Amino acid sequence: MRILWLSPGFAAHEQDYNCIPPLQLLAKALQREGVEICILTLGYPFDAASYTWNGIPVQSCYGKNKSRFRWINWWRMQHFAQKMHATSPFDVIHSFWLGPCWLVGRHLARRWGIPHWTTLMGQDVLPQNRYRFLLKPQHCPNLIALTHFQNQLFEKNTHLKAGHVLPFGIDPQEIPGALSEHRPIDILGCGSFIPLKNWRLWLQTVALCKKSNPNLKAVLIGDGTQRAEIEQFAKQLELQDTVTFAGHIPRSAVFQYMQQSKVFLHTAQFESLGYVLEEARMQGCQLVSTPVGIAPEIAACASTENELSALVLTLLAGPLRKVESNSWTIQDTARGYLDLYAT
Repeated sequence: MRILWLSPGFAAHEQDYNCIPPLQLLAKALQREGVEICILTLGYPFDAASYTWNGIPVQSCYGKNKSRFRWINWWRMQHFAQKMHATSPFDVIHSFWLGPCWLVGRHLARRWGIPHWTTLMGQDVLPQNRYRFLLKPQHCPNLIALTHFQNQLFEKNTHLKAGHVLPFGIDPQEIPGALSEHRPIDILGCGSFIPLKNWRLWLQTVALCKKSNPNLKAVLIGDGTQRAEIEQFAKQLELQDTVTFAGHIPRSAVFQYMQQSKVFLHTAQFESLGYVLEEARMQGCQLVSTPVGIAPEIAACASTENELSALVLTLLAGPLRKVESNSWTIQDTARGYLDLYAT
């Protein structure tokens, strides 16, 4: 089976571990199942390079163009796809996010007469996504949501529903053989420093926990446009001796922090899946989260700093519990997609 993936971005090289990790894991899992994948990227990497990633051909469509020239990238994506298809025809097109890649994929699938699947990946299910107005009921059977939570929001905002729900599973190779009981970090957070991640609520929750536990140790991993603002807010809450800002670090280093942490605190305003929650759980963290993405299924959930801090303190006061890792793996996800591709 030969599959064309259309995505806004993909890893620029084999050491680019932090660029949409679930897509990287899924590509490898499908490759292990004998699927031939070719990937076209619309936004990242920022050049028109053709390269090979773990044996998979990737073509960037030069995403650094200014917004008024983005249609050129759309044309490039169609052009590259047509050349690839003429050399060796594709059986299926799979686009990610309900956006430009979905439009290009829909156009190519009609031209070639092959199936087109689209995974709803994140904020594309929210009301501000203008592409939702182009959706019609006949598109829904080929739409895939990551969680029931995401699909419910999609239905609320579009009055349509994705035909399938298929989460990204974890990579069994990333599950540690033995979990350490020595966890000097009480609370861990990880993600981009953007408003959607709601780091003010995270810091307010940590501040409340500190009132009951003055020796509390917390670490916040990540970087982004809000970093200076968030660090200043931490000082206002007098958390400079409590919270360590670890910055942007490799994925392997993130796992090391998770293995040293008791509670993973997640306070995002929205997540389609919240893959980082699964990653933290497989590294032995207890999970406390706002009720977004997959969190209601695997974490203790609350919405305010008072409720969140109460959950965190309860977990910190109790014995370290063995956390059962989710049995759903990325290979299960790959087989689920193969079943869809074959229909």
